[in-house]
Amino acid sequence: MRKNTKILLILSLLLVWNFLSAQTNTPVSNDSIKFKFNQKYVALSPLISPRICLGLLSANKFEDQRFNEAILYIHAFETFDMYRLYGIASRVNQFFAKNKQSGLFLLGNLGFDYGESTTLFYSDNDKNGYVFLNLAMGLGYSFKLKNDSYIRLEWDIGIKWLFSNIYISYVW
Repeated sequence: MRKNTKILLILSLLLVWNFLSAQTNTPVSNDSIKFKFNQKYVALSPLISPRICLGLLSANKFEDQRFNEAILYIHAFETFDMYRLYGIASRVNQFFAKNKQSGLFLLGNLGFDYGESTTLFYSDNDKNGYVFLNLAMGLGYSFKLKNDSYIRLEWDIGIKWLFSNIYISYVW
């Protein structure tokens, strides 16, 4: 039964990723902002809780000339067949500098993770599955490369599988 749950979760995440990829050039507007996914986001967390993140980013400039980014991403990792984590989340980045997507920024995450764990002494049939809330806030710093691409260092802390994480990300 657990194997079917994992397959369903992976297929669901792939379906969400395909849907978001298909929407990258479709603008949706409200009263003050034109909202469209115009950049891509990939992140690696090599330190505290290893994971790989893939997502789409929408950058918007507000009336005060500051950028706000919305990122929808999926993430996953597996460690020695003992821990598995799959999830989907939304992140918001708010930059301090005017007219730039580089420099210091605040970030906030909201999403959920599905995890499985076991120990060295149990077989695959003894895995336990958990659903975790991913709610975190943090800081980041963005370095502009060229042609609207950025390398970023991000740190967050909050209510999630592990209470904190560090990311190295690339936006293009």
